[in-house]
Parts: sequence; C-alpha cells; structure tokens
Amino acid sequence: MFKQRLLTSLVLVPLVLFIIYYAKSWIFIDLVLLLLVACGLEWLVLIPIKQPWLKIVFVIFLLALTWLSHLGFYYWLFAGLFGWVAILIAVLNFPKSQRIWGHTWIVFFAGLLLLPLFAQSMLRLYHGYEGKNLVVYLLCLIWAADIGAYLAGKQWGKHKLIPLVSPGKTIEGLLGGFLLSMLIALAGYFYFQPKGIVNWFLIAVVTTLISILGDLFISMLKRRTNIKDTGHILPGHGGILDRLDSLIAALPLFYCGLVFLNTGI
Repeated sequence: MFKQRLLTSLVLVPLVLFIIYYAKSWIFIDLVLLLLVACGLEWLVLIPIKQPWLKIVFVIFLLALTWLSHLGFYYWLFAGLFGWVAILIAVLNFPKSQRIWGHTWIVFFAGLLLLPLFAQSMLRLYHGYEGKNLVVYLLCLIWAADIGAYLAGKQWGKHKLIPLVSPGKTIEGLLGGFLLSMLIALAGYFYFQPKGIVNWFLIAVVTTLISILGDLFISMLKRRTNIKDTGHILPGHGGILDRLDSLIAALPLFYCGLVFLNTGI
C-alpha cells in the first residue's frame, strides 16, 4: 500500500506543480472544475445516492453554485466556516451525531455548501497576489500534516485520536503531522516574509487543524455508509475525495485568514 501511494505521489506531485506554474490559467480552472465534479460524484457515494438523474442534478447544482458563490463569496465563506464548526461537533459526538448526519439530505446539502466553497476559494487564491506560490505552500502544509501523521503514527502511535470515527489515527500521529506542518510554516515565513508573524503562524496552526478535521469528517461519512474508500481512481490513495478531504476543509479558512488577518502579503 505504501509503495503504491509513493509511486502515485511521484507522478501526481510534479504534474500538479507543472500545471500550477506553467500551464495556462484556463487549464488550471478546468482542472479545479474537473476535481469539483469528481469530488461531487464521490460525495454521492457517501450519501448514498445511486439514481443517475439525481447525480446529474447534483453535479449541475455544484457547477451553478460554484459560479453563484462568486457573487456573494464572503457570505458563502462564513456559512461554510459555520458549517465546519457544526461538523467538528458532529465528529466529536459520533455516533450520537448520526441522529442528524444520518439523514440523506443533510449530507446532500453539506456537499452543495462545502464543495463549491472549496472550488471558488481555490480560484480566488490562485488568481491573487503570490497566488501560485500560496497554493503550493498550502499544499505543502497539508501534505506535511498527512506525511508527518503517517510516519509518527506508524512509529509511535499508541493512543487513539477518535477511534469511533477513524481507528487508525492516533494522538502521536496528530502531533507528528502538526510539527512537520509547522516546519513548512517556518519555511514559508522566510520565503514570503510576512509582516504579521503571529498571524502567519496562527493561520498555519488553524489551517493544519481544520485539515485534520476534513479527513475525520470524510472518515465519519464513510463509516456511516460502511465503505473504505470513496473511489479507486488513485492506486494506494483511494478516490479523489479521499485525497482532497483535508484541502476541502483547509482552503477556505486559509484564504479567509490571508484576507482578514494582516500578514503583510
């Protein structure tokens, strides 16, 4: 499994970096929309919804809401942040929270809120000042949390984090991922040289923590539907949503932090 994940990453990471830095902007936009649709289709597996017509309706709404969220983006952003607070409560109270999250339409509308917000936040970050570099920095921050958690958890993991949601995750893994992410944040600080050092690291800390929440949230939804992966398109990684769950959670908050906290970037 680890070898498969490594080989897939060795192919995908250079490809993603090439598209971010060297491809035309319309190619990046198309990639984001393609990932949005792929995540949407895998989200339907978590509900679960199998009717083809309802899948088509869901995807149409995803694309339409991604466009509409541009018009009232900050209202959408704050609605999404409140949504993640509700998700945190649900994860911490699983399985009792299934009295609410066990309903099909709750998960359905959560996808219509969170996925367009992810796509719109990505496009705004990419087209902003230092956008390409900030996208790569954010990806490195999240990858570091994932890699650090995997290595520390495998080496020292003894105390389960939230076993009812994700039995494989440990407190030691959480700390390992957090520490490695802070090293990336430190490197980012020296590269971007922001004026607000406290706010810079505050954004990094909160972004890392909510990225872990995104992973736990998708794990919770998979547990309620008794599936291991949302898809099988990426060898060793599962589905697109399995790989982007942390980014879907972290990206809007990261963008919000850059906009509303004075980092000097």
